[in-house]
Amino acid sequence: MKQTIIIAGMLLLVTLNAKAQDYVPFPTGNVNWNVFYAGTCEEAPPDSILIRYAIHGDTVINDIQYLKLCIEEGDTLNPIIRGIGGLRENDKKIYYLGETIFSLYCEEEFLLYDFTKQIGDTIKHDPEGLFFSVILDIDSVLIGDGYRKRYSIDNHWFYHNPDYIIEGIGSVVNGLLGHISDIPTCGTHYWEHVCFRENGIVKYLNPAFDECFPSHLLSGVKPPAYEPTIQLYPNPFKNEIVIVNQHNCSDLFFKLIDINGKTVITSSIKGNKVSVPVNISTGIYNAVLIDGSGKILITQKMVKE
Repeated sequence: MKQTIIIAGMLLLVTLNAKAQDYVPFPTGNVNWNVFYAGTCEEAPPDSILIRYAIHGDTVINDIQYLKLCIEEGDTLNPIIRGIGGLRENDKKIYYLGETIFSLYCEEEFLLYDFTKQIGDTIKHDPEGLFFSVILDIDSVLIGDGYRKRYSIDNHWFYHNPDYIIEGIGSVVNGLLGHISDIPTCGTHYWEHVCFRENGIVKYLNPAFDECFPSHLLSGVKPPAYEPTIQLYPNPFKNEIVIVNQHNCSDLFFKLIDINGKTVITSSIKGNKVSVPVNISTGIYNAVLIDGSGKILITQKMVKE
């Protein structure tokens, strides 16, 4: 019996190791990398946004075929799409040519990630070696139903050290392009990976965030311009949300947004007290209340039991 258990344990270990060794290539479409950015220059007020990277088809730059990297802005269902550069993979190396976080277009190709390196190796991200990383450790992490290699690196430059790079995802600390982006000398600037989503499924969520698409960070969605006398309850809720409106607004528009940024409930709100039925799955949601002019009056995180 003891021998059987030992053999079974060895087989399990071999299976896990085999899974960890299966290389996961970089995605080629239907993916999102979301990055939180906050910063200010000189006397300007602080600004914070959600940078939403996505791949939309192919592009050719300097006669080389790339996946077209874009930034999505505005509504998550019908976003405005702006191309910023190209990604390509060759021999487990991921190359990037295009804009970095501050819209600075680089004429030379970056070696964004190199999944062939071993512990102690140095990755030179640009030809001059101004951006470089040193591999500190390599282990495996469970993503979905499979294991992927995770690299702990020292990038010698940016806010979060060590950074962590995962096969098929990229940086889950500094964000997709964070480690190759110059920091402006004015003011303060900060960025951090929020989540990676593939085929509509959140594959990796930064534990510092509760959701993939924080509604108050979505590009084009402004924070409340004023503080209204409005209540949304109960929280957690079950089958309905009660909205009490004591503010001087006659007609309001209510949205409930899930962690993937999808609007699951929309309702026109008229009157001082309205009950909105919500037949949705359990989870965390963002409730948003908007007035007739499009101003966001309140955003509130709510939990469906």
